Amino acid sequence: MPRISYNWANPALPYEAVLRGKWVWVWNWRRCLDGDSLAVARRLKDADCAGVFLKAGDGGHDFAQGAPIADIIASLQAAGVRAVPWFYWYLYDEPFYCYGAQALTWQEEAENLIATCVRLGAAAAVIDIEAESEEAADPEANAYRVLSLVKARLPDLDLLYAPLPQPNYHRRLPYRVFNRYCRAALPQAYHNAMQVAPEEAVALCYDAFAAEGLLTVPLAPAGGAYGSVTPEELGRWARAAVEQGARMLSWWSFEHIESECPQLWDAIARVELPEPEETEMDEDVKRDVQANAVRQRIAGLILSGDPALAEQAYREMQYLRLLGGLPLVLETRESAAPDPSGPAR
Repeated sequence: MPRISYNWANPALPYEAVLRGKWVWVWNWRRCLDGDSLAVARRLKDADCAGVFLKAGDGGHDFAQGAPIADIIASLQAAGVRAVPWFYWYLYDEPFYCYGAQALTWQEEAENLIATCVRLGAAAAVIDIEAESEEAADPEANAYRVLSLVKARLPDLDLLYAPLPQPNYHRRLPYRVFNRYCRAALPQAYHNAMQVAPEEAVALCYDAFAAEGLLTVPLAPAGGAYGSVTPEELGRWARAAVEQGARMLSWWSFEHIESECPQLWDAIARVELPEPEETEMDEDVKRDVQANAVRQRIAGLILSGDPALAEQAYREMQYLRLLGGLPLVLETRESAAPDPSGPAR
């Protein structure tokens, strides 16, 4: 088990402190300029991109990229672009064959992400969650379990999630749970897949998230850059997203742009994002956020299912009570786990 490091003053950072800029998704590394890191980095820099989301896991398995993920990420970062691992999750209780391969359980998906991010020293990770997870017996409960386990073990890891773009059509997808544990949502608002105009795809996505009360985290939409998408459509889509307030955009995917429409690189280069604004928190708001971060951490330790982590939660709660001048809780934990003092927001 990796050593848990925790900063008691670790509030939800302003969105700009997590990720910003233009990003491109990498699915199959070997199909991206033959896996030439310098060539990939050059292409991204020419398009004024900050980095890539690189597929690292699928259904609890490492995703084979033809070279160790750590080597790929190190070579890209040495060339001046960021690389963040992304993981495809299913949230199943039992192993299940999907698309000709075995998807493992939600526990194994959590362990795969944790082990990979520890190995990489990753500061952030993206979770791709789509329609398959709706087939799980209880997607919401499993989402709570898997995310609380990840945050208990890696409390400083910034999680982002990439769901389907219209939550009103996917009632069993656990958007609210992911909103609770993630810093931002990257909805897959591909106008070509949605079969609507670029502007309408963005509007449908934002309106659906607003109607479902899901704008509690920033939206950073992902756009389609494959198939019949034209440079003009990509530009219109990006402008619509910026008008909605997006400060980070991404496109699917590097290999598709290269093989189907290289002109999209110039269109991405022309996309302009506003400079991030410096924001300061009111002291009362800052205290509330910090307290919520502590509650979320302790809840994650308790819900992880690991007795050692539950014991750590008990010790931390005792320490907090001592700091607050409150009486210590007597050792009566056989019947119930300690209450983390309410849900995290």
